[in-house]
Amino acid sequence: MGRFSKKKRRKTSIPLSNRFSKGMDGAASRKHLKKASSRFWLSKRGMAIPVTFLILFVSLSLVISLTYYLAVSRINSKSQLLKVSAAKQGMLYLEDSIASVAWSPGSSQVYSFDDCGGKLTVEPEAKSLLINLTDNLFYDVVFNSSVGKAVYELPPSESQDDNLFLKGDKRVVINQSRSTITQLYISQGAESREITLCYRPLASSTEIGSSDGKPVNSLRIYVISLDSSQNITLEGNFHLEITCLNVTSSSRSYNFSYQINSLLVKVDFDGVSGQVSLPVSSSAEGALVDVEIVTCNTRLRRVGA
Repeated sequence: MGRFSKKKRRKTSIPLSNRFSKGMDGAASRKHLKKASSRFWLSKRGMAIPVTFLILFVSLSLVISLTYYLAVSRINSKSQLLKVSAAKQGMLYLEDSIASVAWSPGSSQVYSFDDCGGKLTVEPEAKSLLINLTDNLFYDVVFNSSVGKAVYELPPSESQDDNLFLKGDKRVVINQSRSTITQLYISQGAESREITLCYRPLASSTEIGSSDGKPVNSLRIYVISLDSSQNITLEGNFHLEITCLNVTSSSRSYNFSYQINSLLVKVDFDGVSGQVSLPVSSSAEGALVDVEIVTCNTRLRRVGA
């Protein structure tokens, strides 16, 4: 034999029981891992993770929804405030149009009203006006009729300007020519806030001469009446024709046999009372007072489609 000889490699046989044991150990290990994983997910710590994510998801959804709702509400609120502002301006322009034709019989003007989200109602039979003259010994009714009004019902808004006068003030009768006879104000109506346009009387007096030793006084009361208008309700964009139909006058005279210094003009304007005092020139024999009620009959009516 040579120096080197091949040695036969012995094959070491592994008992079947050992192989089975190793297989059993692997299966047991996998089973143990599965059980451990199940115990983890069923444990409080394991449940906390998905619950936390669910809470975060729901909370985030609520925050996003609330933010969106507030943003939309804010935009809508701003939009409504703009519409209210436009309605105020529209009613001021309407009053300017009426003033431009008043006291000029036959004159007319067409006014275009833009959509402000509300509706305009013309009520010719509204606003009853009762006027009487009185002093301590004398009383007489000189005017008793409806003078009408125009009302714009405003869209809902957060504006808090109720009882705000856009033109004029709360007095129902005035005796200063520098004061406007217009009443344009915002108030709470039956269903919503509204802008009302109407006209109060203006009274004045002057001495114009004498007769039989008695001073002659001229007392005038000016009234703008809308009672010849159409009874209408309008929405969106529309056109109104404003016409001064005529200016009428009714007169009466009073002969006072006693000295008198003033007369009270008392007014009941749709349930609201007020009065002004007018000076009267008088002598020991008394005074003559000519009273004239001057009424401007103005008509509002819809024109066009």
